[in-house]
This record gives sequence, C-alpha cells and structure tokens, in this order.
Amino acid sequence: MKFNFSVLIMIVISSCLFLPLLRASDHGINQDPIVKKFSYETLSFYQKKLFDEFLTEEIPAGASITSILTDHTSIRTKTRLAEALLFRNHEGDKGQAAIILQWILANQNQDEQSKYYGIWKTSISNDLLDQNWREFIGCDLIIIRHHYRSLLPAEIIGSIEKGLIHAAKGALIRNVSAGYTNISIMSAFLMEYVGTEFKIDELKNAGLTKARDIYTLYQKHHTWSEYNSPTYYGVALIGLALWRELSFSSEMHDMGLYLEKEFWHEITTFYNPRLKNMAGPYFRGYGMDMKKYFAIVGIWIALALDDERSAPLPSGDGPKYGEMSNLATIFHLGISIPREDMTKLTTFTKSKYITRIIPNEYKGDSLKIVTATIHEDWMMGGLQGNRRIWNQIKAGTIHWLSEEGDIAWLLVPGDGKTNVVVDKNKMTILKADQNLTSFELCIYAKHIHADRFSRGIWSLPGMQLKIKTGLPLPRVVEVPTQMLQSEYALSEQFPYLIKLVFEVPPIWKSDKAMLQIRPKKTKL
Repeated sequence: MKFNFSVLIMIVISSCLFLPLLRASDHGINQDPIVKKFSYETLSFYQKKLFDEFLTEEIPAGASITSILTDHTSIRTKTRLAEALLFRNHEGDKGQAAIILQWILANQNQDEQSKYYGIWKTSISNDLLDQNWREFIGCDLIIIRHHYRSLLPAEIIGSIEKGLIHAAKGALIRNVSAGYTNISIMSAFLMEYVGTEFKIDELKNAGLTKARDIYTLYQKHHTWSEYNSPTYYGVALIGLALWRELSFSSEMHDMGLYLEKEFWHEITTFYNPRLKNMAGPYFRGYGMDMKKYFAIVGIWIALALDDERSAPLPSGDGPKYGEMSNLATIFHLGISIPREDMTKLTTFTKSKYITRIIPNEYKGDSLKIVTATIHEDWMMGGLQGNRRIWNQIKAGTIHWLSEEGDIAWLLVPGDGKTNVVVDKNKMTILKADQNLTSFELCIYAKHIHADRFSRGIWSLPGMQLKIKTGLPLPRVVEVPTQMLQSEYALSEQFPYLIKLVFEVPPIWKSDKAMLQIRPKKTKL
C-alpha cells in the first residue's frame, strides 16, 4: 500500500479551517463553565482523603519537619507541602510551613551572571539545574504570598518577594518559546505578575508579550506544540488557572479563560471515560495507563468529578506519586470546566475520528500530523512527521479494555524511525528514517507470551489484531520491569512487556506500508 501524504495533509488542513466556527457554536465556548472553589473545610470526603494522604506521605507520623528536609528530597514538592499546610492551617501548620519556606528560599541561585540565575535547586544533592524550576517554584510562591502574606512572618514574605524578582528576571533572560507549552504559560504569568506587582515594566511587558505569543500560536491550528500529554496538559491547566485567578492584566485574564476552555475541550475529545485514559499519540508521556501512574491531567479529572470510582488515578500510592503535590496548587486556584466537557468525562457518546495539525519544533516536520480513532472499548492514535528520538514520545498507541478491567495496549516508540497513520479502522506504520533497518512495537496485556505473534492474527485478551505486512516474522523479546523506565519512559510497574522487532530491507520505500494493524475487539 502506498500513502499520499500531500492528500492527507490537505484533508487535515481543510478540516481545521472550520475549527473556530465549530468551537464557538458546538463546544460550549459561550456557556457558563462549572466553577469549583475549595477550602480545606469544604473539601468532599474523597478530595480530603487525597489531600490528607499526600500530607501523611510527606510528613509520616512521628516525623519532625526538619527531618524531612533532606538533601535528596524534591524542593518543588516541599514548596507545595508548605502551600498545603497553609491551606489546611491546623495548629502548628503555619510554623511548619515557615520552616519549609526558609529552607526553600535559601536554595535559589541569585548570581545574575549565571545561566541558571533565578532557579531553585531541584534538590540539595544531585541538583539537576533545571531552568523550569523558576516557574514551578516561583508560581507556587506567588500563590503562598497572595493568600498568606498576613499569616507569615514579614521576613519570609520579604524573602519570597526577592526570590520572585530573581526568578522573573531569569525567566526574561531565558525567554522560553511559546512552543514550550507548559513552561511558557507559567513563564508569561510569572513575569506579568512580578512585573506588575513590583513595578518592573520590562518584566510586565515581557509577560504580556509572551501571553499574546502563546495565544497567537494556538490560533494558527487550534493545537498546542506540547501536544496530548497526560502530565503536561495538567501543568498547562495550572498555568492558565493562574492567568484566570491572579494575573493583573484583563487581557491576559480573558485569554486565559478562553485557552483554559480550549484545553478542557481537547482533553475530553481524546479522553475515553470507559478506559479512563486519553488516546494517543503522546508528545510527552510518562506511562501508558493513567490508572497505574499519577498523571496531572488525571488529578484534575479526579477533583472535577469528585468520584473515586470514575477517577483516572491509581488507588493509594503508586508511580509518579509526587505529582499529587499539585493538589495544593489546584485547590488554591479552583476548577473552571465547560459543562459539556464535564459530561464527556463520565459519558461515552459516540465513536469518533480525529485529525490535528501540530506546530512543533521537535526534529522533523515543523507541522506534525496526529490522527486518532476512539471507540467505547478501544482506541488508537498515530503521529507522523517526528524525527526526534525521545522515549517520552509515544508515536503510535492502541488501548483496549482487557480482562478483569485491565487496560492492555500497543506502543510504537518515539524513536524517530516511523510515521504512524491511523484511519477509522487500522493503523499503518511507514518508514520515516531512510537509514532504518528495523523498527519495534511493545505490547502489554495480562498473560501474553511469545507464541501469540507468529501468525497473521495476534489473538490477545479482549482483542484480535489482524496483521498485514511484507516483512519477515518479528523477533519476540520479553522486556523486564527494570528496563521500562529507561527504555520507554514507562513509570508503571508492568511485570514485563513483549517487544516485537521487525527487520526492514534497505530498499524499502517510505510510501509503502511496513505494517498494518487492524484491531477487532473481542469478548472477554
């Protein structure tokens, strides 16, 4: 089979030309959203359970506050712990928060000549020198200062203010691009807020300019460059909630309201409430099943629905549990979600086929193409145009409901070797790298073994995958748990995966399908 990419691109562009009209008329843009505000006293039983479990995880029974401020602990998480203690404000919480804040504020780089000017350490030991920590910690400190300046000692508030100015000035020098979605949204807020509050016009104007750049970039294709990320969509929602709640500029506030609605619409377009997961592909993903690792979008959905049975979260502790520190931030900012999208988080209405054009600076095409098909009990998605080699990229995905309510899946890794195209019925994998000699798939399902993959139909629990290929049978390898994070950026504790390696002749043409997979859901 040969693929005409120019025709596919024209189809996608044509469909996107009508997006502004469709979103205004069909997707609830003009409807009043559902708004939820929080205080510790008004948390529901489930919300309070999540919050209290986070506090207990951070401060175990009998532990002193100083004993948990170790050289290896996350300074970002401890910032949110201080925020959480102030939010609860039980006896002793203010004093503990003050101790934490003094410790955090002493760990910022304030050397104006340094590339890392304004960042806080990720941890005392093994500091990763992550420039995003200006925004992550700075935005939480703004929340703390805004809500608790009359509660905390003047010395600490003064140190927070100095630290915020350093962070915002460092962000100005770095000048992260609008395409770095989650960080640029927070950076725009950090600079606009600090510049306005402390009368530093250069910072204020830079923040507003960046906010306009983000808004303009979105308007081009109605998509975000850091596309379809179960973790970083959640960070972007936090950033836009900051625009909504705390920005001084009415223009920025209004842009935030609009973009926040658009984010929720895109999340619920890809979200399957039966599978409790977003369909792929993922431009940045730390797992394949939100019920087995903590994704920040999953936290937002859990708090919005306020129903443990519907929440796309693991029960109890689990991989990436540190993301639960975002509870403190979200509870301070509140939730604003369009009514239609709230309904779509709980109710599957009909099957759909989705196409998107993504402006993205990763190696490869500057406009990448996403295609996806979502059915009630299975879904799949594909990415074409990416040449970046990065294990966070999940270039092709199939999810389905398997035995015992488990989610089984297939993954085409983001190794830059392939283009993955999905139509309503099948996934097609094509050669993207002219030097390609092999490509691989990974499959997880309970109780699968190597003998399932020797024929033209792969019979798996709850799914038959009909295979069409001119390539030899694949080599089948079991990938153990300890390799999942390093190889595929998978946080979940799967016992093992099956890896299928297909050898490809050097003369293979890029417009000829290497492999086609046609899923057919079966009864369990």
